[in-house]
Amino acid sequence: MSETVRATVYLQVQPEYTWSAKQTRKFDEPSAIRSAKVIGSTQNKSQKPKPGTVEVKVTVEMPKGAFLPLRPEAIVVIPENLTTPHPVTVEAEDANEAGL
Repeated sequence: MSETVRATVYLQVQPEYTWSAKQTRKFDEPSAIRSAKVIGSTQNKSQKPKPGTVEVKVTVEMPKGAFLPLRPEAIVVIPENLTTPHPVTVEAEDANEAGL
């Protein structure tokens, strides 16, 4: 079994209210909340969380191998019949005839 490590984070989560709740200023029912969003995170419990937020402790457990760099390795063998030789063509001039 793979060894694991844990990391803890504290999330400050704020509710997002429905349009009707904002209009009527009735925020004291669950139906007034449309969704939520994370507005902050810290490694330790916050001394002064933002007003109207809930602080949630989240612990993530993951394998140590997740931090190791990838070391992909492959050996590619190209058969001779799939290679095309590229001959070198050389053009030479006779040095004795140059400049005559």
